[in-house]
Amino acid sequence: MYYTYSMENTNNNEVKHLSKVVDVDKEKCVNCHACIAACPVKFCNDASGDTVLINDDLCIGCGACILACTHEARKIVDDTSAFFNALYNGKSSGEGFIALVAPAIVANFPDTYLNINGFLKSQGVKAVFDVSFGGELTSASYVNYIKQKKPQYVIAQPCPAIVSYIETYQPSLISYLAPADSPMLHCVKMVREYYPEYADCKVAAISPCIAKRREFDETGFIDYNVTFVNLKALLKERGLDLSSFPKDEYDNPPAERAVTFSMPGGLRTTADRDLPGIRRRTRKIEGVESVYPYLENTSEVIAGGALNEGYLPLLVDCLSCEQGCNGGTGTDSQDVPRDKLELPIWKRREEMEHKYGGNIGKKNNKSGKKFQKLLKKYWKTGLYDRHYTDNSKKSALKIPNEAELTEVYKQLNKFGQEDMYDCNTCGYGSCYKMALAIFNGLNRKENCHHYNLDMVDHDKEELRRMNDELKGEIAKSLNYISNINSAVEELNRVSKQQAQLMDKSSDAVEEMMKTITETSVASKEKLKGLNGLVEDTEKGQTAMHETIDAVKHISDDVEGISGMIKEINAIAANTNLLSMNAAIEASHAGEAGKGFAVVAEEIRRLSDSTHTNAQSIGRTLRTIVEGVNSTSTRSAETEALINHLSEEIHGFAETISSLISNLSELGEGSEEVTKALDDLTNISSEVKKSHSNMMEKTKELAGAMDEIAKVADGD
Repeated sequence: MYYTYSMENTNNNEVKHLSKVVDVDKEKCVNCHACIAACPVKFCNDASGDTVLINDDLCIGCGACILACTHEARKIVDDTSAFFNALYNGKSSGEGFIALVAPAIVANFPDTYLNINGFLKSQGVKAVFDVSFGGELTSASYVNYIKQKKPQYVIAQPCPAIVSYIETYQPSLISYLAPADSPMLHCVKMVREYYPEYADCKVAAISPCIAKRREFDETGFIDYNVTFVNLKALLKERGLDLSSFPKDEYDNPPAERAVTFSMPGGLRTTADRDLPGIRRRTRKIEGVESVYPYLENTSEVIAGGALNEGYLPLLVDCLSCEQGCNGGTGTDSQDVPRDKLELPIWKRREEMEHKYGGNIGKKNNKSGKKFQKLLKKYWKTGLYDRHYTDNSKKSALKIPNEAELTEVYKQLNKFGQEDMYDCNTCGYGSCYKMALAIFNGLNRKENCHHYNLDMVDHDKEELRRMNDELKGEIAKSLNYISNINSAVEELNRVSKQQAQLMDKSSDAVEEMMKTITETSVASKEKLKGLNGLVEDTEKGQTAMHETIDAVKHISDDVEGISGMIKEINAIAANTNLLSMNAAIEASHAGEAGKGFAVVAEEIRRLSDSTHTNAQSIGRTLRTIVEGVNSTSTRSAETEALINHLSEEIHGFAETISSLISNLSELGEGSEEVTKALDDLTNISSEVKKSHSNMMEKTKELAGAMDEIAKVADGD
């Protein structure tokens, strides 16, 4: 059946939003659409993004998605924490609380369900009521309605998920919903009416159902929905053992048959006591996969006149959960075998019938009559009436016209009936619903399996084209790799030569460093000798200065002798003149003067000899003076040369000293040079290794490219 919802927009200000009962953990959601496939209403899920989110106003709270999600991305939302926090705060504020416990408690806490009452009262709860008795009141309301109004078709409403489904998605069935409250609401209204001492107390429902929150929001009688599963979690978290608390009975009268109300068919079983034959006219149906398609189909058959044909049942006893309330969405009992879950319930029913004097299975059971008297004390006409709200505007989807629908199909690569697979991989079960979701922005084409297959085929063709291009590029790459191999091999050869030359250079440098070190040592020894030569040169300079001074003194003395020779020459001349005068006088004296003449002659010879010797001495002195002068000149030149030699020797000494210093530094730095050569040798070795690795990697790359080429060729 295709959806034909109204296109009328919903004014959010006029619609009361529903409480969240199912939450989504975006970190865990993998967008697998298992939740959509399990969901009976589909369009409360928004799969337009990377995670599937929930529109709470469209979610009926059936919990099917929670069971279907293997990734634990969906979890229940209830009021357990809020209730116990309120209890704690209520102790100081004086606010009172009562609790209503659903009959499914017996299946989920078979040995300790009465201990829960003791636990609740220990936490501050003033009274605890058994909703099973509310089930008895519910059955009475149904029986009274059927007897008084004689309806053709009645849909039971204890399950809030089913009520939400009809109010939101099948508004045409609202008029067939039983106009009576659920057992939980019967119970709370009974307390308000007949237990005035608790009139101002807050009310908590201890329930097996997350959807009860929706019922409480709509009716406004119950404040907290505490689920069994989170109650167990709280007890475990606090380390509490229920058996340590007393077994307290409920504060209202015990039920009889309605203790089975939590089981599938529980309403039918209870009503059969007061309305014999109702079993044969009741359709018992439960489970998400059964009840919602049934109701959808019923809406269609009623519209087609089925009521007039009379083949529909009088009463539909329906529950959303396959295990009934015993395995409801607020329990952890969905996988527990039904027989195991229901055994404690049947035992309790037997106990209750015995309590009221009856015997299960026997005719004329007196327990029913006895119980009816009790029940009438708590049932009043009109007290438990229920009215419903048409929420179908919330589910209004935009319905595409033919052209718009065709356009959506084109986006999905669907061009004819042969492309309508209705495969359910999208979760909707039909291509139309998927198209409807896309049109309303609740999904996207990428979540269609066959669209993806078409895209894969398209991508295959594209890959084939790219594969051909890849082959060409691979061939080029192989050629490049071959050239690289050649270059790397040449580089490896040069690297080896470099390493060999480096080894030789290292040896030569080490020998050179050794020679430099030896030369440095020898030069230091030579420097000592050179320093001695400098000292001797300085001494020679001093001696030369002394020699020049002595020559000057000799020259001066020779000049004095020359003067003396002049005087001698003068004396000789005078003597000669005197001898001549004496000879003249002797000749004048005659014989008497002969002796004197001899003396005069001797004096003359002495004068001549003196004069001759004086001249000879003069010549010799002149030669000596010339030699002395020459010696003095040479001595000056020699002094200049010695001074120049001394300067050169000093300069050479300084140069040799600087050279020796440099040689010393060079010798000291030889270790650094040697270390650097060692490092260079090591680097050269690493270069050889890198070249070797490069060769191997290049060969591997070439091999990989060959493999890619084979793959590209389809080998």
